Amino acid sequence: MAWVRCLSVVLSCSFALAPPAWAGGPGGVVDSGVVSRAVGSGVRDGMLIGFTATGPTNDLASAAVVGACQGAGADQCSSDEQTNDVFCIVSVGADDGSGVVSGGSGPTVEAARDDAFRHVTAANLTLDPSARILASSC
Repeated sequence: MAWVRCLSVVLSCSFALAPPAWAGGPGGVVDSGVVSRAVGSGVRDGMLIGFTATGPTNDLASAAVVGACQGAGADQCSSDEQTNDVFCIVSVGADDGSGVVSGGSGPTVEAARDDAFRHVTAANLTLDPSARILASSC
């Protein structure tokens, strides 16, 4: 009985798996020209600083921006916004010691900054209106 279950699982898997995609890259990778972008922030020498990075997916771009931040010797590194779309993205923070940083997106950098402030309000936090854009990518 156990052998039949193993065999049926193996047969099910072999029919469920698609053949690997190949267009000049490794199996499973489709080169569509779309690149994900991420913006993030961290603290170095007591100052908020921003970073940008790219990757083939939002998750990998997010990991790359945190890695760039850590590689620069910053602490409290975060990925604040990611996109694989045509939107601009920003990371916004104030040097007031609050530690509040927010990400936003929009058709322009200014609209993305406004979106970051909306995220702060939705989280019942406050961000100094003079908060600066730490990083942006369009």
